[in-house]
Amino acid sequence: MKNDLPAGIMPDYRQQIPPELLACRGKWVRHEMVRPGVIRHLAGDGTAILTVRILLPPNGLLSAATLRQLARWIRVYALTGRRTSRQGFEFVGVRPELLDNFLDELAASGFPAGGTGNSLHQIKCCTSFIHCQNAAVDAPSIAKTLADYLYPAFFHQDLPAPMKISVTGCPNQCGGGVEADIGISGYFATVPRVDDAGLIAANIDFGHLISGCPVGAIRPRQVEGGTTVVINAERCIRCTSCIQVAPEGIKPGPERFVAIAVGGHGGNNRRGPEMAAVVFSRVPARPLDYAAICERVQRIIACWRDRGKRGERLAGFLERLGWPAFLKAVGASPVADIFDNHFPFAGLRRDLHLR
Repeated sequence: MKNDLPAGIMPDYRQQIPPELLACRGKWVRHEMVRPGVIRHLAGDGTAILTVRILLPPNGLLSAATLRQLARWIRVYALTGRRTSRQGFEFVGVRPELLDNFLDELAASGFPAGGTGNSLHQIKCCTSFIHCQNAAVDAPSIAKTLADYLYPAFFHQDLPAPMKISVTGCPNQCGGGVEADIGISGYFATVPRVDDAGLIAANIDFGHLISGCPVGAIRPRQVEGGTTVVINAERCIRCTSCIQVAPEGIKPGPERFVAIAVGGHGGNNRRGPEMAAVVFSRVPARPLDYAAICERVQRIIACWRDRGKRGERLAGFLERLGWPAFLKAVGASPVADIFDNHFPFAGLRRDLHLR
């Protein structure tokens, strides 16, 4: 039987791969860090390929001019390019004799090579207000501010292990905050507000609205003029699912914060994937004053840098050090949940681990 992909609508990914890379498919044995942002991939037959990773703007948002510039760099210096899962960009198959010139040109153009090995990697975030109606905070602006604050950490290989930070604008976790070493998650501290008149006038499908709540916090209510709903504040997790169904009659609450969690890990190592746990709750996120977020993240990184063992990710460090010692070191208090003990019932999708 021919070992081939089935026919379909999507383009065959192999058509985007240069022959030099296709020839090594399935033959890679290891990779090594050459310098910040530069990785050498080694195949079993001795083939070596250089990859250069650069930092991109938050959420990987790129203009047409930037895309053309990336394409020009690929034509001149590399075999191909790819977006990374953390919203950065890699030039694959960089010509070794042109490496130094390429790195100089990248730095001069504002796209420094970095974020590899035992350093801070590209900070990942969701789009938030750019095109999402659910955001509690502006994740890209937080990611940009935090990246500027921690900028040297992208290039210095002085951390015990790779550091990955993710920022998500609401509890829906599109930015992956619960699966990063440090996750910053925006949330609404108050339940959505129901406008009875607006909801009645919208004439929406109440069955869709009520069944769409992941925790069963919405119930119908009869008022003068028709049917509206009431939201149980003790059950609501502020996920904004109801607002997506009925934006004319349900609006997000005005009070918003971020929670900072630590110890997440998305990889499939011996420990398996892990979700982060909240360390700092109700951290102010006032645009564009994010000093409170930056200072707390710096405390977490400093504690891990000073006490962590080589190769020890933040989750393993927390397990070895213990939560009481860690919370004392970073100046945090135990956090039962982020909504002031509003959740008396245990169940799935009842906290920041929404997905």
